[in-house]
Amino acid sequence: MARRSARASEAASPPLAVNWRRNLAFVWIGVFVGLLGANFVFPFVPFYVKELGVTDKAGMAYWTSLSASATGLSLTLTAPIWGALADRFGRKPMFVRALFGAGVLIGLMALVQTVWQFVLLRFAMGAFAGTMGAAAALVAATTPRERVGYALGTLQTGLFSANMLGPVVGGLVAANLGIRESFVFCAALYLVAVLLVILFVGEGREPAGARSSPRAAGGIVANLKVVVSERQVVLMLGLLFVLWLSTTMVRPVMPISIDDFAHGATDHEKVELLLPGWAPDLDVELASGLVFAAIGLTSTIAALSLGPLAARVGYRRCVAGAAAGTGLLFLPVATAGDFTFFLLFMGATGLFQGAMVPGTNALIAASVPEGKQGSAFGLAASMQSLALLLGPLAGGAVGGGVGIRAVYVVIGVILLGGAAAGQLLIREPAAFSVAGEGPRSAGASGEPVAASPRDAGSP
Repeated sequence: MARRSARASEAASPPLAVNWRRNLAFVWIGVFVGLLGANFVFPFVPFYVKELGVTDKAGMAYWTSLSASATGLSLTLTAPIWGALADRFGRKPMFVRALFGAGVLIGLMALVQTVWQFVLLRFAMGAFAGTMGAAAALVAATTPRERVGYALGTLQTGLFSANMLGPVVGGLVAANLGIRESFVFCAALYLVAVLLVILFVGEGREPAGARSSPRAAGGIVANLKVVVSERQVVLMLGLLFVLWLSTTMVRPVMPISIDDFAHGATDHEKVELLLPGWAPDLDVELASGLVFAAIGLTSTIAALSLGPLAARVGYRRCVAGAAAGTGLLFLPVATAGDFTFFLLFMGATGLFQGAMVPGTNALIAASVPEGKQGSAFGLAASMQSLALLLGPLAGGAVGGGVGIRAVYVVIGVILLGGAAAGQLLIREPAAFSVAGEGPRSAGASGEPVAASPRDAGSP
């Protein structure tokens, strides 16, 4: 009994002698600063493509989508390699590598002269980046198992916060300094994140005997086979792909939709924002930044509200309801007649989008077989990368072939289908069951605790 208790205590503790709360705080800062840079430049990529010589809207949509897909392709190809290197050399070095590589390559983007050069640098950026995946691996490896769900959820708010503030800051800098200068500014943000991680994040030393434990003995392929043998996990990975696909399809075409609301001279186009008693004219770059910021703000609110709401109705219902709500809201987005309504409806989609991915990740964490969380979240990162690869291409193809507004209708239909599949096919894990659906466990702070396979009814 004493030996079993000792093993349980060891399993519940991080394998590395670090302060997990401090690690979480500074990894969150690193993610926020690093992804702030990524969101800093993304809203005006179509305008940079235009500056590089592509002036028609269909061409802008195509090259913007291609640049985003290039990043997704290289990230999909290299993510397993970086994951294996992280297990061998440590997660912190891989996190630092992701931030530093992204910063250097974004800085080089300020020097390109052709759109092809820009696309090639975006491909290289995907090969050396992967900031969020590296951060999640580091947090998961240094956090007690019963707190991993809470820690990863908190980490996700760093992404949403960066989505909220990055576009606004980027739009202001691009409007006042220029687009090329914005890439240099963005690169400096990444270097700040690198310094913070090096100075304040610890990974410690792996305890003796860890590599010889049964959990560590499985190879990459064997661990992945165990994960994909679980029908529940496979279904949720598919749902996660659909949710990320909807996001990656819309982001490249959104600035082009905003450009349709512009008026004035070609080189000084403005977008009118209608507010009670005030109707300012905004640069299209700043207007794009405001839309991305509104989505980031509402997504952050949704992510922070997900836990209490899921405690009442269940994570499965939250995810399915959020996907359905987002899908329905994209229909009025497609028919918005002016920038003000477009901004309001896109901000409203964030209230639902913010619950989709964190909720699905929580379901994965509670359903994955014991000791295989890393492999499961590695596959989840692959789903995100694959969506980053295919989503922009799909959005560009629909926008170029049928029209930009048709992209929002297609996304709405995809999300409604995903919501129906999630509600019908995915079951609520025992750890997250609500009244009438089975037992529920929680930590001392009220945060849900992932169930072991025995708790979940596994053999």
